[in-house]
Amino acid sequence: MKEADITRSIRKLLNEFGVFHWKQHQGLGSTPGIPDIIGIYQGRLIGIEVKAPGGRLSEAQEKVINQINKAGGVAFTAHGIEDVIEKLELKNQLLF
Repeated sequence: MKEADITRSIRKLLNEFGVFHWKQHQGLGSTPGIPDIIGIYQGRLIGIEVKAPGGRLSEAQEKVINQINKAGGVAFTAHGIEDVIEKLELKNQLLF
């Protein structure tokens, strides 16, 4: 599965749970390491760095994830929706 497909499935899941979020597009002048998906969930900033299977974080991505977590947010790497369900503790809200 491609990273773009994983990102779409994660965003669809977040939409289903009513999580305010956006896809962070990187470009010239962007801050290195900012996660792919940024949002607010239960009053906390969330940062989700999406990686395809086998994908690895850059040093800048690791640093930003650590900074967000240290500041009281929730930031993590996701290889699929399962990681998001686990990290945001959404399992109890699922209807299956």
